[in-house]
Amino acid sequence: MKMKNSSYFFLDILLLIFLISLPLAFAEEHDTLELHDDPELFGFELEKLLNLGSGILALVLFILTLLAYQRDQRKRLLYVCIAFFLFAVKGFLTAHELFFAEWSWVDPVASALNFVILLCFFVGLLKK
Repeated sequence: MKMKNSSYFFLDILLLIFLISLPLAFAEEHDTLELHDDPELFGFELEKLLNLGSGILALVLFILTLLAYQRDQRKRLLYVCIAFFLFAVKGFLTAHELFFAEWSWVDPVASALNFVILLCFFVGLLKK
């Protein structure tokens, strides 16, 4: 029964992310003039490499937290696990330009994910 409520919470979070980002996906894109180049490392933008690194770290923390949750079955670990997973998704989304073309919807979705991640950590702190 506990897992059923947890899966509903996870689906609610995904629905919330979708609903928040849906209007932003159809927003018009404006071209801006860049005044300076971003710092690079090995031919890649440093910001994108750091986002990729934080996504990988968050994925490792997600796996460790998931293993801890499976061992202890403490509800607060589930919320922290979800937060780490969403942070990993956000890290990979913001680093996508290393491998793919630029997508205009990534920044609004990443901002929405920030809100949901903080909410998951907060709920995890409140649970006993």
